[in-house]
Amino acid sequence: MSVKKAKPDGKIDYRFLKAVDITPKDDAFHGNINLLDIEWWYFDAVFDNGYSLHVGVRTYHIRNSGIMQSRINVYKEGKTEVEAMKTNLFSNFYTSYDQPCILINDKPIIEFDQEHYKKTREWRYHVLLTIDHHEVDLVFTGTTQGWKIETSDACWTFALPKARVTGTIKINDHTMKVKGTGYHDHNWGYSPNTAVKNLGWFWGRISGNTLNLTWSKTMQTDKKGDLLAIVNQDKNGIQNETEFYNINPTYISFSTKKFVHNHRRLIPTEFDLQITDTTSDNKTPVNADIHMKTLDIQHTRIFTIHYWRYHGKATGKISVGSTTETLDKKPQIIEFLSFKS
Repeated sequence: MSVKKAKPDGKIDYRFLKAVDITPKDDAFHGNINLLDIEWWYFDAVFDNGYSLHVGVRTYHIRNSGIMQSRINVYKEGKTEVEAMKTNLFSNFYTSYDQPCILINDKPIIEFDQEHYKKTREWRYHVLLTIDHHEVDLVFTGTTQGWKIETSDACWTFALPKARVTGTIKINDHTMKVKGTGYHDHNWGYSPNTAVKNLGWFWGRISGNTLNLTWSKTMQTDKKGDLLAIVNQDKNGIQNETEFYNINPTYISFSTKKFVHNHRRLIPTEFDLQITDTTSDNKTPVNADIHMKTLDIQHTRIFTIHYWRYHGKATGKISVGSTTETLDKKPQIIEFLSFKS
């Protein structure tokens, strides 16, 4: 049995990928008319009652031919309770190039509240998906400013770095009301070349009361990749001059430790993330010192690709200017994707 292990960071010259402002069109459909195109919308939430979930829609298509997959994953204290997926023909999938909108067989799955946005500039989504005996009926309302990063390799719109989430979830026909903190991003520009040219990535978000940190480490090779950290501040926070802060990777440290065997791989179970004495674009000091410890791990396959979704707890501090928040075993979601089997 072959076992592979992620290697510790050496000296890597990371690009400084700057986030920029977005409009609703950035979270709409992008597509690619020439190649096999892979594009997806991802929502997750951590609820006050110990449950958490992921809802996603992913498309694989060439022009108007292909498939789309919808997923519901529900967890209790990090352990998987629901793992449901449904596949439809791409011809049964309707979307928009102008605003976030997804219908499957004429039924709305993801709806962006355009009228609410015009009146308040607040981003709000209704997510409604039923698979078998499970259903998600949730409203995600953004509390922070969204942003995007576009490169020649891939593109992300982080429409909801942090959101209030309310509504209901149904598990095996049992319905419960839920509320908590959520997240939504949208990825496009991916193709089979993405898997050929990259090893994979780590991604996570750390939600505090008014401060939120989105981070990722992408790995093209053992010595080449990108290191990203964007700090958001709630719109009702103490400081409102800027609501997201780009961090130069020079001032970011990310490390993995305590590896375990999982599906013929050695994967990490603890993560350390530091932002050290840096100053953001608008000269505001930003610092973070976070330790993340795994609670439980779910493994899935996306064709030949390995994917692990972690539930963990974050402990440490985040500060922006004079505002400091302390995290004490705060529940978080992390993902690790490996293109190489």
